[in-house]
Amino acid sequence: MTAGDPALLTIGEFARRSGLSMRALRLYDRMGLLRPAETAATGYRRYTERQLYAGRLIALLRRLDMPLSEIAAIVAAPGPDAAGRLAAYWTAVEQRLAAQRDLADRLVRNLAAETPAPQGAWPVAVRAVAARWVLSEIRHVDASELGWVRQATARLTALAEQSGGVCGPHFVVFHGNVDEDATGPVEVCVPVGPGAGGRPEPAHREAYVPVTKGHFEPPQILSVYDAVRRWVREHGYTAVAPPREVYGYGSVIDAAAPGDLVCDVALPFG
Repeated sequence: MTAGDPALLTIGEFARRSGLSMRALRLYDRMGLLRPAETAATGYRRYTERQLYAGRLIALLRRLDMPLSEIAAIVAAPGPDAAGRLAAYWTAVEQRLAAQRDLADRLVRNLAAETPAPQGAWPVAVRAVAARWVLSEIRHVDASELGWVRQATARLTALAEQSGGVCGPHFVVFHGNVDEDATGPVEVCVPVGPGAGGRPEPAHREAYVPVTKGHFEPPQILSVYDAVRRWVREHGYTAVAPPREVYGYGSVIDAAAPGDLVCDVALPFG
């Protein structure tokens, strides 16, 4: 084709027929995603009709909120590879949306049941914990996978019952940060007698705050953790083990009322 070939489409005509704006076409030219067949010295762009397929495909993929880098890879790939990349992208989107839907549902429930935080500081108490043995399971989980804690608790409790019984409230140790992105190690512990196996838990003192159902979920419970850490620091102590949640009230969390105590947030110190 020669310059000014009437078979070429102006950028305006190409934009109208492809479903892409002229602004987007200029951007895709600069990116190398969809270059015009001809660019005049004045910067005027013209396209072939064969390029309409790529333009329309880009327009459709943009409706999926797909990043331009991924669109470029799909447009450049042969059909089966392009289909595979698109399928993998959409599977990841659905997984992310499912996690976001779960988070939104939890926040709706939590906000509906939330009770006011206490005026001033959270009431921190101190107790001594004797040396003991615990059966435990540890796993890297993010916030959406914390349902594993209940499963692990049930398994460990059943195992403890076969070895002399449970010798105290179970507790969950957070060895690292756990949120929607971080997968800090989480350890579920069930106290047992010294002959039942497991690992030793040394004697210690711990600062703790009783937590009601209305304060149990983020963001409220994170403020409780902050309060316990602050109390330890302000009283000149040092944490000697990771923070934990101690479940000694016998409450079934899902059935608890907002004011029911469900656990203690505790921090061993020395």
